Amino acid sequence: MKFFLNSISAVVVVTLAAGLVLGFIFGLTLPLLVSSQSERVVSYEEVAAQTAVEEAAKIAVEMGTDSAEYGLAFETLPGVAKYDGPALARSMSIDTKEAWLSWMRNNRNDSPAFLEERWKLAEDFVESSELKRPEDMRAFLLTPREHFVRDRNRGLEYADTWLPIGYGATITDPDVVAMMTTTLAINSGEKVLEIGTGSGYQSAILSYLTTEVYTIEIIKPLFIETDRLYRDLEKSYPSYGSINRKLGDGYYGWEKYAPFEKIIVTCAIDHIPPPLLKQLSPGGIMVLPLGPPGRQYIMEVKKEEAPDGSITLNRRDVYNGLRVSFIPFRDEIGTSHSLSGPEFPNSP
Repeated sequence: MKFFLNSISAVVVVTLAAGLVLGFIFGLTLPLLVSSQSERVVSYEEVAAQTAVEEAAKIAVEMGTDSAEYGLAFETLPGVAKYDGPALARSMSIDTKEAWLSWMRNNRNDSPAFLEERWKLAEDFVESSELKRPEDMRAFLLTPREHFVRDRNRGLEYADTWLPIGYGATITDPDVVAMMTTTLAINSGEKVLEIGTGSGYQSAILSYLTTEVYTIEIIKPLFIETDRLYRDLEKSYPSYGSINRKLGDGYYGWEKYAPFEKIIVTCAIDHIPPPLLKQLSPGGIMVLPLGPPGRQYIMEVKKEEAPDGSITLNRRDVYNGLRVSFIPFRDEIGTSHSLSGPEFPNSP
């Protein structure tokens, strides 16, 4: 009997010991596996590396069509009839905050919760000369940033900082948006090309300065997301329906609709893309974050053409030496278009 009990005890001890060891190992590895899956963030490279077939299928579903031929050439063109956003902007009173708030209440459906913050930012940017012209201030005041900030950043709609919007992309700081818009000095009727649609915020502002806005986005899921956002907002903000959108590599511009009087680039690169320079009209202005990693500056580039056909580029650092950070200007497989230096980081 004693021998039997001793034998049972030995088996139980061995079994329990093995169970404890396995349980310990399983207990350590399972949380790591779960954590790696639940906390894994999709990077820009992973998005860009998806196959054309997979992405074409996604676009077909999202856009309500059975075509699988879009690839990197899908275009959303509103057509000939365009809503006159600049005319609406000109009708808006900005003499005082009270006059503006009254105009907004009578003419728009914007949430009152954000109007004070929007006015305060605009006032700050006028004081800092980042908004110089009345036209630019009106366009800024007409654009509800709260619709373009993603859900993860609620409460920061009018914080003067960049914010992530997914896919390794960001919505640019509102002061930088204001400065780049002011530098372009857009006149009504001018054709403007934006490289890097992103959240859609910059193009929305441009739509109150001219009816001829063209914008290109390289990240397919982001293109779909922002295209849907524009469509959802068109009833309340009809000028967004005039924004021409393209899915593609902005490095090569949009030659079909060139030349453009103004070009704005919202991703960083260490040189001026030759195709964009070619598509810029003589006398036109390009604004872009220019420079190698860690030394990027927002540059105004004016293209002048002499009678003999020679081209001169006049450059100006709009922030007088202040460095900025933008996401890299990449191609469709996620490789930086910059010619030198290490890869740019994925976020500012």
